[in-house]
Amino acid sequence: MTNESHLLAFKLQNFRSFRDAHVLKFTRYSKDLELGFKHPDIAPALAVLGANASGKSNLLRGLTVMFSMIEGSAVRGAGNLPYSPFVFGGEDLGPTYFEAVVRFDGVRYDYSFSYDAEAIIEERLFSYPKNRPRLLFDRDGAGEEDEWTFGDSMTGPSQSLAKATRRRSLLLSTAQLLNHDVLTPLFEKFAALVKSIDSDKMAETLQSTLEDLSKDQSLASSVTALLKEADLGISGLSIEKTELSGDSLKQMRRVYELVYPDSSPEDIDDKIKRMALLPQLKHTRGQGKPIALPFNWESLGTRNFLTLLGPVLRLLRSGGVLVVDELDTSLHPRLVSQVVRLFQSEKTNPHQAQLLISTHDVTVMMNTGDYSALRRDQVWFVQKDDDGGSTLTALADYKPRKDEVFSRSYLNGRYGAIPRIDDDAFLRPLSDLEQ
Repeated sequence: MTNESHLLAFKLQNFRSFRDAHVLKFTRYSKDLELGFKHPDIAPALAVLGANASGKSNLLRGLTVMFSMIEGSAVRGAGNLPYSPFVFGGEDLGPTYFEAVVRFDGVRYDYSFSYDAEAIIEERLFSYPKNRPRLLFDRDGAGEEDEWTFGDSMTGPSQSLAKATRRRSLLLSTAQLLNHDVLTPLFEKFAALVKSIDSDKMAETLQSTLEDLSKDQSLASSVTALLKEADLGISGLSIEKTELSGDSLKQMRRVYELVYPDSSPEDIDDKIKRMALLPQLKHTRGQGKPIALPFNWESLGTRNFLTLLGPVLRLLRSGGVLVVDELDTSLHPRLVSQVVRLFQSEKTNPHQAQLLISTHDVTVMMNTGDYSALRRDQVWFVQKDDDGGSTLTALADYKPRKDEVFSRSYLNGRYGAIPRIDDDAFLRPLSDLEQ
């Protein structure tokens, strides 16, 4: 993927806690533009804050689900689509809707689709080669059969492509199977654009990081340097490879077959090979010799930081969008700010890769002192209304004063998106028990 692939906006509706349509924008406000980047109108990082259970994770998950469907809907089996509509209120709100506005090699594209558990309902793709909309294709799947409209720029066997597209597959995904002249290059850019770190799969992410480090000495040196600068007491990193054989190998294979029932034998073997990699972090105190401690002795924050560095540095090298839910898990606020700053500088982020995080760490929105990392147009809030629906609002929409300390105003409730807790009522259940 080239460094000219960027996400400009993401829209979702009727997905999990998001009942109504909401748009997350990566475009910047003109008065807050920073110098240095080739595309100063595109935000290199966004942070989403809000109370627990407000819907932050659902927003990020919606983005990753959309791009996962783009990447795999044509090769996925006959199972149901990942339909998770808003469930409160008792009414059928219809299909889930996703839309992404991107810029590839200087050209804007607007791609959207809607779906329910059984079929793709709508799908359309526009390009804006000269800032004017140009239809590539439009799909109407509301009837018994899909109806298609193709633009003049859609050269190649478009009708054959339409016939080959199943009701539960996206046309854009199917195009790469038929090597379509126009859509296959676009599919490859869409499929490579968004990467995510799943907090439920940190062990797999760590193994993927270790595999990359074992093959790329330059990447390993960069990770080691960042570990040293993070004030974790680490002076070096090595990766040990253990060999599994006999009963141990058979037992490991059985475990993976149970955990990943849809994986092929080749995929299982690959996962086992990754698990054979073990990191050793070396610690030095004073003039003493470096001592390598067992990795499970390291703090959870240290382990998570190492796990995070692999995907972060890979993306900074190539460009794209990295989605991290709850970046602050077990990390000190200063470390969180430093990770964000890697994306904020054109020196460390030459391809203007983009970072999207959810967090409870208000220091990322501090605009004073050493913790300052993000501008007002890079902070968003999610909160729930009285009906359980999540709403999305930009900090900039509150028009904060120039001298306003954003983190202080947020904690004082000026922007909402904080837990609504009555202090006395919270203590009352235990107080009643004591009586």
